[in-house]
Amino acid sequence: MSTVILRTTARLVTPGIVGASLYLLLRGHNAPGGGFIGALVAGAAIVLRYLVGGPVAVRRMLPVSAESLLGVGLLIALMTGIGSLIAGSEFLTSTIWSARIPGIGKVKVASSLAFDIGVYLIVLGVIVGVVGFLGEDDQVMQ
Repeated sequence: MSTVILRTTARLVTPGIVGASLYLLLRGHNAPGGGFIGALVAGAAIVLRYLVGGPVAVRRMLPVSAESLLGVGLLIALMTGIGSLIAGSEFLTSTIWSARIPGIGKVKVASSLAFDIGVYLIVLGVIVGVVGFLGEDDQVMQ
């Protein structure tokens, strides 16, 4: 049963939770964080939405299936490793690119960020799958 307080709180804090999740994802190659912990924080927003509105609210928030998230995440992580092999390095060797962006300055991007994005999508897919499984109707589970 969802209360007005829970629905209002969920609506207000969900964008902040997702923002913190993305911050952790992007910060992970230089400091604590990364794809795994970022996806766990995003999973908290998914579970909060599930508590408020059930599976329908989760599908409205994230209209992508768990299988799609898992597949795309695994493909991105695998392509990161294969990309380093193609470049002549060992599997999953990280490369750093830097560019000067007007108004921002020098920005460095590591290839490990792509791997972190893959991990993020995999963990998020697992969370969405578990929430979907736990939210199934009792008739389906018998």
